[in-house]
Amino acid sequence: MPKTRTTTIFGTAALTLAVVTGCSSPSTGGDSTGPVTVTYMLPSSWANVPGFQDNVHAWEKQTGNTVALTPVPDANYDSLVQARLAAKSGVDIFAGQDTAKDKAAIIQPATGPWLERLDPGVRKAITSPDGTVWGTPSADGLHATGVIYNKDVFAKAGVTTPPATLADFQSALQKVKDAGAIPLYLSGKDGWTLLQHRSAVNASFVGADQQVVSKLDTNQTKWADVPGFNQQYQALVDWVGKGLTNGDALTATYESATAALGNGKAGAIINGTWSLAEITKANPSANLGFFPLPAADAPSTLGLGKPNLLKVAKFSKVASQAQGFLNFMIAQPQAQKFMDANPGVSAFTDVKAASLPGAVADLQKLVDQGGFIVPFDQQSVIPQPQDDIVAAYQELIGKRIDVTAFGELVQKAWQSAGAKASAAGF
Repeated sequence: MPKTRTTTIFGTAALTLAVVTGCSSPSTGGDSTGPVTVTYMLPSSWANVPGFQDNVHAWEKQTGNTVALTPVPDANYDSLVQARLAAKSGVDIFAGQDTAKDKAAIIQPATGPWLERLDPGVRKAITSPDGTVWGTPSADGLHATGVIYNKDVFAKAGVTTPPATLADFQSALQKVKDAGAIPLYLSGKDGWTLLQHRSAVNASFVGADQQVVSKLDTNQTKWADVPGFNQQYQALVDWVGKGLTNGDALTATYESATAALGNGKAGAIINGTWSLAEITKANPSANLGFFPLPAADAPSTLGLGKPNLLKVAKFSKVASQAQGFLNFMIAQPQAQKFMDANPGVSAFTDVKAASLPGAVADLQKLVDQGGFIVPFDQQSVIPQPQDDIVAAYQELIGKRIDVTAFGELVQKAWQSAGAKASAAGF
């Protein structure tokens, strides 16, 4: 996960698309005009992931077509894709651009037999009101943001079930502290990690009021007036004030947080499930769990991210072959092989990993229960003022402002973002 964003195409599991072997799926590309070249513009971090280029070669061998991979530095990816889209040349397949106002001007609607295979909740999440799906989902696992915890650390402290309320969570953190571990590890140096708390909190806001996104997007309500806002952020202030977080919360890094959790020096972090790979890198045998951050005064809500969507450019002269390539990559045999090799929560009902590690198994159970929502940032039409909100978080956990002042800073950033986006009501 890049250290600068919260809602992005660059989730860790998105670094691979599918495991394709030989001719295990019917041919889904090419036409009577002969071999073509499909240009796939991708983040450079995707290009050399083990197995990825083998997958590409398998489709090429099966269809006679060629995929021209065009790796782009991750930090520059969005802007360079936009440049090629504006020039209407140099790209057939790309990712991102999910917030484009006129998608029809740059993206071909996605089609394929995979639509019927999608989890109903996921299919609803990626389908626009007019029934159009603007992109083909990749085969990687779905992600959610919440509390990732070390089950052994919690068990040693006498906490054997996930806390269901904010009060229960604070009690659990206190028990972990009393047992000698850092209860909740915050990594404020990498500002994007603080925004994971916001994502987890916002899920419960949306779960309690399905209209809260539209109310905020049209300036009909203020952030501080959202039920639960003050309680959630006061809880964060209390955790810091009671020593239930690491003392270097403002200067600690994402890497130090994941290492501390994996090695049992910390009990929990608040982050996306994409961070599991980094945690297990520190300790492959770490016994990890996952649960949604408890809501202030209502049942917790899981915010399940949409699958990463790959797009075919509107102006592509090889659109049918490009779509065929994407369909091939997520056909059931390939998607199943991918899940077997990279266990995760699949967007497809006919794909289940044979064995899931603890935290992913917890997430799968929550998804199977239903009732999850699309994260706030993926519903909002206003570009999220992330830098300003990070700065407000740093002031809050640095004990330089209180919750009221925090709410004012967030609202000011929101007003500015809404005005810049020319959103209705701002």
